[in-house]
Amino acid sequence: MDHIDEFESIFRRADKATFEYHPPQLERIALVTDSDAAQQETLKQELIKFLPTLSQSSQFQLLGPKDFENVGDLLNLLRSKPVDLIVTYRHLREEIHIPQHSLGVYVDVLTQAVASPVLLLPGTSANPISLAAMNCEDVMVVTEHIAGDHRLINYGAICAPAGGQLLLVHIEDDVVFERYMEVIERIPEIDSAVARESISQQLLQDALDYQQSCNEAIKSSRDQLIVHPIARRGHRLRDFQSLIDEQDVDLLVMNTKDDEQLAMHGLAYSLSVELQELPLLLV
Repeated sequence: MDHIDEFESIFRRADKATFEYHPPQLERIALVTDSDAAQQETLKQELIKFLPTLSQSSQFQLLGPKDFENVGDLLNLLRSKPVDLIVTYRHLREEIHIPQHSLGVYVDVLTQAVASPVLLLPGTSANPISLAAMNCEDVMVVTEHIAGDHRLINYGAICAPAGGQLLLVHIEDDVVFERYMEVIERIPEIDSAVARESISQQLLQDALDYQQSCNEAIKSSRDQLIVHPIARRGHRLRDFQSLIDEQDVDLLVMNTKDDEQLAMHGLAYSLSVELQELPLLLV
């Protein structure tokens, strides 16, 4: 039985997720703001300059105050003419009262009810932060389970320019890890010291192996893009925020859709609320 268990462990370690590089096309863009036509055109040009994957040939649908009355109207517009990317601000149509700990009803609905990713511009609709002085050079992709998350990483890669840096970040939550270790330490048949070391090492190794496959696949097509893998244990929210500051990140890419719930994923929502001065791509 021991030999069978050992063989199964070896087989499972060899069965690893391998990244597939299929960059998405961002050709049709919906720019949704509370601004007038002239301001939207200015923002459009700033956006093209900021995001390397966009260009003057990109098809922009400019949606302003006169184009929709409520969330339902906006959803109907976006569903009748699907786009590859939605660009908007936090707290759209909420000039008077802006809740401190939310993104606004429009963003909440768009991130869950529309398949297209949402690019959140820095600031709020009432107090936007200009993109004019910003350059998207260092892109960070953060996820709780990086292995196998091809779609998220492909979006991150398409947003990073040649000569730029794509940071792939995976942080194992120490609180969750310690909770399981407390259970393991109560089982006398298990050597808890060995289990602690082996489990910690394997969790991070799975992430690093997948990140290495990302590096190899992306480099084969884009050799001028630097792929920087980061995998470690820690406190997710605090460590993500520290890494963003340390690496001087220009764009953060996160998953926001969860098949098992209607609301945005908890970690992504917390980061989206906290990081108001940073452009965010919510996939």
